[in-house]
Amino acid sequence: MIIIMGVSGTGKTSLGKYLSQETGWPFYDADDFHPETNKKKMSSGFQLDDADRAPWLTELAEKINLWSEEGQAILACSALKERYRESLAAENSSITWVVLNGSFDRIKNRLENRGNHFFNARLLQSQFDVLELPNYGIHLNIKETIPQLASSVLNKVQPLPLATIGVIGMGVMGQGIALNCAENNISTAVYNRSFPGEEKVIESFLSKNKAFKNLSGFTDLNAFISSLERPRKIWLMIKSGPAIDGLIEELLPLLSVGDIIVDGGNSHYPDTQRRAQELQKKKIDFVGCGVSGGEVGARNGASIMFGGSTDAYMAFNPILNKIAAKDKADVPCQSYMGKEGAGHFVKMVHNGIEYAEMQLLAETFAVLANQMSYPELVAVLQEMNQGSEASYLLEITAEILQKKEGKHFLVDLILDQASSKGTGMWSSSAALALGSVNTMMSASVFARYLSSFKTERVALSVRKPKAKKQVDLDVKSLIEAYRFARIVNHIQGFNLIENASQQYGWEYNPSETARIWTQGCIIRSRLMETLVQAFKTEKSLFNNTAILDLLKGNEAGAASLIHHGVDQKIALDCYSSAYNYWIAMCSESLPANLIQAQRDFFGAHTYRRVDKPFEQTFHTQWQ
Repeated sequence: MIIIMGVSGTGKTSLGKYLSQETGWPFYDADDFHPETNKKKMSSGFQLDDADRAPWLTELAEKINLWSEEGQAILACSALKERYRESLAAENSSITWVVLNGSFDRIKNRLENRGNHFFNARLLQSQFDVLELPNYGIHLNIKETIPQLASSVLNKVQPLPLATIGVIGMGVMGQGIALNCAENNISTAVYNRSFPGEEKVIESFLSKNKAFKNLSGFTDLNAFISSLERPRKIWLMIKSGPAIDGLIEELLPLLSVGDIIVDGGNSHYPDTQRRAQELQKKKIDFVGCGVSGGEVGARNGASIMFGGSTDAYMAFNPILNKIAAKDKADVPCQSYMGKEGAGHFVKMVHNGIEYAEMQLLAETFAVLANQMSYPELVAVLQEMNQGSEASYLLEITAEILQKKEGKHFLVDLILDQASSKGTGMWSSSAALALGSVNTMMSASVFARYLSSFKTERVALSVRKPKAKKQVDLDVKSLIEAYRFARIVNHIQGFNLIENASQQYGWEYNPSETARIWTQGCIIRSRLMETLVQAFKTEKSLFNNTAILDLLKGNEAGAASLIHHGVDQKIALDCYSSAYNYWIAMCSESLPANLIQAQRDFFGAHTYRRVDKPFEQTFHTQWQ
């Protein structure tokens, strides 16, 4: 929004109309909005007072906001006093002020030769008397021609074409998303705060990526928002938690109805639900979008799980199709998961499955490293990765175990304390809240927690019983156990998504979810490709004969591995969780009847009977 200010006769209207022709932006003259009483007063040689100007300034301020929402615009307005300018810009931070200056005599001569205008030249001195020149804006001398003045203005305010998407947060993931968009011919604006230590982030990013002419960078949030086409599509890639809420508070005064904010980080889904519901009241869409694939995926194509309104999804769909990874049929690995927190929930479960997959490989490593050299171990993993067990995590594990630093394998120099973020723990807490079973994810989270007790583990290691003798496990049994446990892991993960979808009214299409997890994401695998087809037959894998046959056929290998772990004193938390889950699920009767009797004994919680209708409950006086 450009406002050209100055006393009457400086050429505000002439410059405004010329700029309008050059840019195509609409031009408005503030004089046209004066009421007839003001025009008659000025044409009679009487100066307007503040009471005369008040309703005029109020109307102009409202018009300025409206014009700004509709795009770029130009206004000619005297705006002689600072408080007038403050009134006009009270709710608009996107104004560029152009200040026209000239000598009294030059302007007086213009006015005396101007016809068909209500302003009386005798009032010029009164305008000079009250004029308060701002110490900001573009100051121009009217001695220059209109084309020269216009050129000076355009050199400073001519904007880049409005960006299709704006990315906030120039960490590794944010930079990856921004460059992915730019490379796919999506005009992209980026923003990063200029706090201490981050002052040069945008400058450095743009300097390194000069080849992309469709990238623009900002450290001013107002300017960043103004650079986006409407409805604005804003992608957040900042730390989850209070930082998201703080940024939303900063953004809200700058946004308009219909704008869309996408949180592409790993936020906790209840937070996403809350934010979506709060912003919905303001008619702004808030989206929780899971993004898997790490730095490489963000830059070259990720697996994307979108959770928000269908309108927001349709607005973002063309962008998602370009920046997502592509499956083997060249279909983008992105999809709509449901409203509000669905995208972040599905991403959370993805990470929970990932935790268990990583723990299974760690336990596999513990078993094999106890009976063979690293090169032999790598050969086993590489052979596994050629068959039905192939996966990204298996592939990188084989690569990790080949990396050396001097004479030492690097993995042996890494402290055995595994860190974790929120998503693994959140998966377990969500399962508990929903009554879903995710014993493998939970075992994996606790295995990481247990690893953090290094001092205690070292102290207690002298008490660890030793294996009676070294015994090797045949590799065939290990592969069977690995295949078995991975299927159980995926069953638990998809069941958790299904339970949440039923609870919150989300979409649930497990085949589609599996499909977008076949490329781009961390848990992509040959098994995931198999599940795409399996879920087309039946949404519950426990109703799929082929899956059940695989579990039954590989159960013996899992049992052998667990026996081996007990015999060789190797902790196999995740494998044991998988096996116990399967055995329990296949048991017609469980000892839960005794637990229910205990509950009734001490707490009168009642119980049901196998010989009575399910709806009936009973209580016994046990003593």
